[in-house]
Amino acid sequence: MAARSVVVFVTMFAASLFFFVAVIGFLGALNTLRKAGPDRHPIRRPLWIPMLITAELVPLRVIGRIILGGLLIWAGALDFRAGRIALWLTLATWAIYVVLVRRSFKTREAMRTALAHAGIDVGRPHIEWSRAIPAWPWRVPSNLERVEDVEYAPGLHLDLYRPRSRKLTAAPILLHVHGGGWRGGNRRQQARPLMDRLAESGWLCASISYPLSPDATFPEHLVAVKQAIAWLKAHASDYGADCDSIVLTGGSAGGHLAAMAALTNGDHQPGFEEIDTSVAAVVSMYGIYDFLNRNGTRDDWPLIPNIVMKATKAEAPDRYRAASPLDHVGPHAPPWFIIHGEQDAVVPPHESRQFYNALAEASDNVVVYAELPGATHTFDILHSIRTHLTISGVADFVNHVLGRDLALEGEA
Repeated sequence: MAARSVVVFVTMFAASLFFFVAVIGFLGALNTLRKAGPDRHPIRRPLWIPMLITAELVPLRVIGRIILGGLLIWAGALDFRAGRIALWLTLATWAIYVVLVRRSFKTREAMRTALAHAGIDVGRPHIEWSRAIPAWPWRVPSNLERVEDVEYAPGLHLDLYRPRSRKLTAAPILLHVHGGGWRGGNRRQQARPLMDRLAESGWLCASISYPLSPDATFPEHLVAVKQAIAWLKAHASDYGADCDSIVLTGGSAGGHLAAMAALTNGDHQPGFEEIDTSVAAVVSMYGIYDFLNRNGTRDDWPLIPNIVMKATKAEAPDRYRAASPLDHVGPHAPPWFIIHGEQDAVVPPHESRQFYNALAEASDNVVVYAELPGATHTFDILHSIRTHLTISGVADFVNHVLGRDLALEGEA
């Protein structure tokens, strides 16, 4: 009798756990189908982190569900109605996963179309599945060396990534500015798939830390980015890099700072007035380009007046305009690639569309805009199908702009 009670308890527990996991998975999958946009109430938009880990980690989620579901079914979960409902929910979730994978592959066409519209001819990118399957994104690959904690200004540091087994000669440079709402973020945790793949292909990649709010008030963040550019101009040749081939990248708040640094290089900063801080190209992802938010392309965030600017738009409209890349576009803008996720609920793509329209009209150089189906905020921090197809497009862009032919590892 006692043994039978134990069996009943185990099967009931298995059914309950199967049902709970299936419901959470199904709701997470449904979340990825919701639309983003400033015109939608926040409660109707997709939840950012759940969407990120669902849309970008489909292979791992399927493997996990097969293992867990198989064990629970083996334990008798289907003996109860909850377990049978869970099975149907799991199948429905996997149907949504098929949609998500198809969206990920649409990144290829989105990038090719955007580049072709700008007159940049690209081939069909090849995906190495060992790269597209999600992996721990922050480890340093064995074929790369990370030179850590290089001081580029008093109290400010950067890391350099370069091939371990080959000496660089006149290598192009990627300088990445991390996001985090101007108050957080980590230089070793963002854009790592991009930096790792370019470093493997012969680039010198740098990722910087910079002063953060509330201790820092804008433009202190921007000054630090320009100090990093100045340091690279002076010292990158020591690492075998070409100081005239700096590509500036950034995501979210880092996209804002990268855009500001590229568009205001003529505004000389105290302490290094004579140093040229211009860059060869910019790749900005899901950035913020209008602090005034004059067209309502996103929500008004209290953090900007409260801790970044330490003044409201009404109190300091000129400072807000000075902090908005949208107000600095002009013929002097370097070649530019703007990338945004179609389902970004943190910074809706309307922000980038507005900036692209203004920049494309004003700039004398090529401007590219790609809006990626199914992508959300910070999608590129994870190794995924979408991330590596995006990297292929970025590589095509920078090779075109710099006149290089550095094929990505696995695409040669």
